[in-house]
Order: sequence, then C-alpha cells, then structure tokens
Amino acid sequence: MNYPLILSHIYKERIWGGNRLASAEPPIGEDWVLSVRDGDNSVAVNGEFAGRTLAEIINCTGKFPLLIKFIDSKETLSIQVHPDDETAALMGGEGGKSEMWYIIDALPDSYIYLGMKDDVDAEEFRKVVLSGADPTPYLKKISVSAGECYYIPAGTPHAIGGGNYICEVQQNCDTTFRMYDYGRPRELHLCEAAKSLKKIDLPEPTKSGVLAECEYFKAELVEFECSTEVSAEKDGFVSLTLVSGEASISLNGQKHQLGDRDSVYIQAGEEKYLLEGNAKLIKTTV
Repeated sequence: MNYPLILSHIYKERIWGGNRLASAEPPIGEDWVLSVRDGDNSVAVNGEFAGRTLAEIINCTGKFPLLIKFIDSKETLSIQVHPDDETAALMGGEGGKSEMWYIIDALPDSYIYLGMKDDVDAEEFRKVVLSGADPTPYLKKISVSAGECYYIPAGTPHAIGGGNYICEVQQNCDTTFRMYDYGRPRELHLCEAAKSLKKIDLPEPTKSGVLAECEYFKAELVEFECSTEVSAEKDGFVSLTLVSGEASISLNGQKHQLGDRDSVYIQAGEEKYLLEGNAKLIKTTV
C-alpha cells in the first residue's frame, strides 16, 4: 500500500447539531473522518483498496489509538467529562479520552466551558455535580475565535457552546459522562462524572505549529498557499485532515483531490507526499 488512503465520512445525528456537515433532520452534529471501531469503520474511497475498511487494510487486531471528527454545534452540548485511563479501568470502561479542539469557525458570541474556575476546588465541584445542580457557574466560560486550538486532558469538565465548528482529535474512546444537559431528555451520569473529575492546569490555546502534544497524540497545523511536502513516519502512520481550503495529495505522480473535511491515512514508511493547493490541514501522529 504505497498511496494515500482517502477515507469515508461517518455522519452522526445529534440533538444539538446544525447544518454545516449535512442538511438532515434530525440534525447532524458529528462527522467521523478517521474511525476504527465496531460499527463505525472508516472505508477507503480511492485506489485499489476502495470499498474496504481501514481496519481490514491495515490488519488492525488491537485497539486503534485515534478518533478524528468534525463537530457542528448549533446548540450548547451537555456539561460533561471523560475519564482518564486509570479511572476508566476501575470502572470497567473502554479507556480514557483526552482530546483537542481546533476551532475552524465560530459565531461572534461563541464560547466553550473548559475547566473549573480558579477559586473552585475539585471536591467542591464534585458535591455540586452529585447534587444535580447547574455546574456552569463553577466553570470557566471562554470566548473562542476561529484558528484557536484547545487541549482538553481527560478528567477536565467541559462543553462546546452553540455556534462552533470544530475539528476534534481524541483518544479512540466514546465514553462521555454527562453531568448537566439543560433539561434535555437524556441520561445523566452524576456518580461516574464525579469519580472522573480532576482539576488540571490547562495550557493556553495555540494557533499554529504544534497545536497539541500529549502521550496519546501529536497534532500540527500544516498551512500552505502553493505546495508543501509531508513525510511518512518510519514507525507509525500519519493522518492528514483538511480543515479549510482546497488541496490535492500526490505520490509517484499519482494525484488525489481532497474534498471538504477529507481525512487521509498514510502508512508507515519513508515516502514523501506532495500537497498542492491553498489549504490548512491537521497532521496527526501517535
């Protein structure tokens, strides 16, 4: 397999979704563009492996490390938290979930909730969560703008506000504990959320270069107005995700045009891939 695999899109209905990803009812809130999960497997759409799942192509027998998605939030998401690996193991869950959000677009009044306020300690916040009260007065509400990236380590309470269009890179886990949902008729997980909560010093948002780096992934912003090269990694795969603009990717003279929000999987090796166009992509490695 010596060519870039362009992957399919997996659309997810969400009660809070908008119409940026697709026009549908119920609304589409998420587009999973790199996914190796039971029932949610990305499929190659180009070349000799077209029609086969990524799991089949790479002969994935263990847990794939990443999940990459786009999020369109017409309304505010639930106040939630994801467990870390240790807490998930104690609960018998599939694993932890640290993530990052790259803000592609945001309405002028868009915001996120991210972490507890400086004068709120974790034990105080747990009591609020277990009581079922509205936790938002205890959280940092941050105005956001296009081009910013926020890292959310597992254990951090958070929510995406309405009007945001985001690319999310995360550990491959879909465990979410909701602690407040604005009266929507969905299950809350107050005890699980309280057990998962941590107060963590969060980094400042980034805008270029390395957007986020942790033990689970490294994400970099690749920007170009004409062309640039991206090298394969000798010891692991490279994921490229188009977040804005137009681009093509070539290897050995074979050119593949990328569409809106397309994700490209590059196998381990030593090849150099040519990117052409005027675009921004997120390059992710593990």
